[in-house]
Amino acid sequence: MELSNAKAQTVWSIFSHLCRIPRPSRQEEQVCQWLGRFARDNKLDYREDAAGNVVMELPATEGYEDSPCVIIQNHTDMVCEKTPESDHDFSKDAITMVEKDGWVYADNTTLGADNGLGISMAMALVLEKGLAHPRLELLFTVDEETGLNGVNSLERDFITGRRLINLDTEHDVFIVGCAGGEQTDIEMELEWQRAPASFGCYVLKVSGLAGGHSGISIHEQRANAIALLTRAVCALKDRFELGIVRIQGGTAHNAIPRDGQATICFDPSDLDQARQTLDKLVVLLSREFSATDLDIKIELDVADGCQCEQMWLKTVSERVVNLLTAVPHGVYRNSLEFDSMVETSNNLAVVETLSDQNTLRITTSQRSSLESSLQSLTGKINALARLAGARVQNSGKYPAWEPRMDSPLLGHCRNIYAQLYGEEPRVENIHAGLECSIIGSMFEDMDMVSFGPTIDNAHSPRERVNIQSVDKVWGFLLELLPTL
Repeated sequence: MELSNAKAQTVWSIFSHLCRIPRPSRQEEQVCQWLGRFARDNKLDYREDAAGNVVMELPATEGYEDSPCVIIQNHTDMVCEKTPESDHDFSKDAITMVEKDGWVYADNTTLGADNGLGISMAMALVLEKGLAHPRLELLFTVDEETGLNGVNSLERDFITGRRLINLDTEHDVFIVGCAGGEQTDIEMELEWQRAPASFGCYVLKVSGLAGGHSGISIHEQRANAIALLTRAVCALKDRFELGIVRIQGGTAHNAIPRDGQATICFDPSDLDQARQTLDKLVVLLSREFSATDLDIKIELDVADGCQCEQMWLKTVSERVVNLLTAVPHGVYRNSLEFDSMVETSNNLAVVETLSDQNTLRITTSQRSSLESSLQSLTGKINALARLAGARVQNSGKYPAWEPRMDSPLLGHCRNIYAQLYGEEPRVENIHAGLECSIIGSMFEDMDMVSFGPTIDNAHSPRERVNIQSVDKVWGFLLELLPTL
């Protein structure tokens, strides 16, 4: 389907405008101001809390005045990922929409369809003439992608409804539960020694990886740039005398790292053999990840402007490399309750040499639908870090959203879906964090379901949304609301 033929033209028009508004996590002032103007222009009651969360109220249409309120919930921020060659500045540049073969992409950046299309659908409901519906509270939360921070700040009286539709799901499925999670930050003090006078300075780069959402895509066993970078360093250390100056990789706790690089130093006479060693490693890795990552690149180039007078103390290098090798990445346990679903996983998300040059920070992101398993995995990572002599801090913990298969709202959605499409919908638990988990812990009587259009490769520059699926979700939402 081409965009020009889509039925959800109002949704796409709003989303196109939204793409022109910068909205990285914790920089959402402009999009919240835009929501406020939209509410005033359409004469809607509007409120904003101290955290920046927004509610606009759409009054019930005639005959629905006594029907219970329905909350339509989305988050305003987006994951900001781009390819190495992109010069896009997420703090000021518009996202460029690119249409191809029935999908909408961005130009070498994340698109922000997660959760921008949910925002656009909620706003399009305001403009939909003749739509019958109960009172709607359109809830827009901030700073979701860095740890569900906006929804964590909600006051109990900020929303009044007890039926909630979350539009932050990325496939043709009803979601009724999600994983909980926790983030671990590991910090190791760096000590330095003088590098041999004969050493040259080089940059070792890993690139070309698929990346993706660290929850939804974790079961696909995509390559992790930090893990591959560590393997490349080990391959060189096994053959040559080597020093490490700097390591960087990954950008966000909820994105599988696509790129990474290390500044290293060794004798220039070993350069040709070092490159041959890496070429052989690329061949092996290309086979290992042939189903997920087709363009793995490992490059070794002379570092511009690096004199390589100092390198990490050898014992420090050993501890860092051993720790990065030992920290798990990927699926930890599969679910025993849901077929083909991940129960517990970890994302080796970020490694960065801090600006003081004396501290290395490693960030991991654990997810699980089972609290005890989450605790077990986090404990293992903590133990590995302490064995390596590092400091550990856990933060951002949020609960799982436990499935309620007897949910009245879910049952109603299933009936409407079956009537519309002549088949039963899929109902699943998702291995990702949804704000429903926080809202459900605050309001035990909240009846919730999540659905949304088909979005592939969220949290990566390969993010794309299927045009026809947007029509399907929008059409379903228009059929559903009059029956509530």
